[in-house]
Amino acid sequence: MGDAGGVPITDSDTDAVADEVAEFDVLVGDPPAPPSVADETALDRFAKNRPWFLNGTIISGLGNSMAWMATSYVIYVQTSSVAISALVTVCSSVPSLLLGGVATKIAGKWNEAKLFVVSGCALGILGFLPVIMSVTDNLNTGNLLVWQLGIGIIIGLSAPAGAMITRFLAPPDGVPEFNAQVTRAKAISSVIGLLLGGAIYAAVGPTWVYLFNALSYFGPVVAVVPLIKRAATPKVQTKISAVIALRKQYPGLRGVFKACVASCVVGSFSVALPALGATIGKGAWILSVLQASFVVGGLFVVVMVKRLHGHIGWGRVQRLCLLAMGVGLLVLAWVTRIDASPSRVFVFSVLLLIVVGYAIATETSVLSAVVQVHAPEEHRGSVLTAYHMIPMAVVPISQEIVGFVTDYFTLAGGFSFCAICALIAIVIGPRMGVGSAINKLDETTDIPPVTAVVPHASGPDDRPIDGPVTLTRHR
Repeated sequence: MGDAGGVPITDSDTDAVADEVAEFDVLVGDPPAPPSVADETALDRFAKNRPWFLNGTIISGLGNSMAWMATSYVIYVQTSSVAISALVTVCSSVPSLLLGGVATKIAGKWNEAKLFVVSGCALGILGFLPVIMSVTDNLNTGNLLVWQLGIGIIIGLSAPAGAMITRFLAPPDGVPEFNAQVTRAKAISSVIGLLLGGAIYAAVGPTWVYLFNALSYFGPVVAVVPLIKRAATPKVQTKISAVIALRKQYPGLRGVFKACVASCVVGSFSVALPALGATIGKGAWILSVLQASFVVGGLFVVVMVKRLHGHIGWGRVQRLCLLAMGVGLLVLAWVTRIDASPSRVFVFSVLLLIVVGYAIATETSVLSAVVQVHAPEEHRGSVLTAYHMIPMAVVPISQEIVGFVTDYFTLAGGFSFCAICALIAIVIGPRMGVGSAINKLDETTDIPPVTAVVPHASGPDDRPIDGPVTLTRHR
């Protein structure tokens, strides 16, 4: 027995207090211990799968870029026509435009892992077709175009697969970071693949280039196969037709869509790179270096965009990019006309392609951010889908125009056509509302991620995955 303030405490009181404390401990429990690194890894379900997927993406990017270089080279050597070379883009892009509705339905029935694996295996199997063509001496323009049409159909049916599986694998709190890793992997593999493809083609011929490409499709597939049973079937409901009405309601969307069209037209000069390589000399390695020079500028977009924000308005950045494209292409057209040694033309062309490629990649990144700013949240999915379909519709047509101008006039004429389009876009941009639309980036406090892209896809069979980097408000 004890005493507290004159009040006697009995043994029964002590037992009652002890029972209440014990009951409280049961209800509340011990305070949670801080999570360890091992616990966080255990909660991250796909921590072990992501490195395999990234490695597979690198392998796939190498094969795709090597095959793209070889196909461009073979078709131009056989036809000496830039317009026919542009048919590769037509064959690979048109199916995506026609099969958009079917692709949406398939994506609503199959989970992202199954869709990615099935389409990847189909692309890999079809990838052996040019290998057989090369071995049997049937590697000609017609057969290659039929092959590209088959590739385009498979990609059209599985269009959402790449983005869906990337979102599925990304950690909940690290989607931008993982997307950036995938983008960097594909960009680096594109540059290496273009250079490596030219070297392999020159050393042992196209058979081994296409064989590596066919096998490379299975790289990311192997990493995703174990995830088929772990993925849930998504509900995809996207109506692209709603974008038409939205464009009328939101002037900013109209301006950005028009700017994207202009950018696609200017970038279509890349279809003439095989013709430029032929004027310099013989050999697939020349074309591989030219294509790699155009792509390499896109590797530095993420870094430079971060440095630009807060120092210069995004509207001015977009106009400067158009100016760099126009002037760069005009100088490139002049280089093709001067009486200089092939080595000098080669060096000048490489330097100019790096500048133009960087400008196109930067403008594309800014436009991607702007369209996300202007897209209403409830319709953002359909707006972004429609926006990314613009290149599929515009690039084939503009590349054919560049091809005909180059074939029936001069190579300089094709470059000049794209340069003039860039300079015209600078002049009429304010009237189209492009300037005011882009300037909204400087006024918005909540800036969505901007997509860092390589200025020219390694090939139509290469499904690029976007990687965002955050643009902050301009002060």
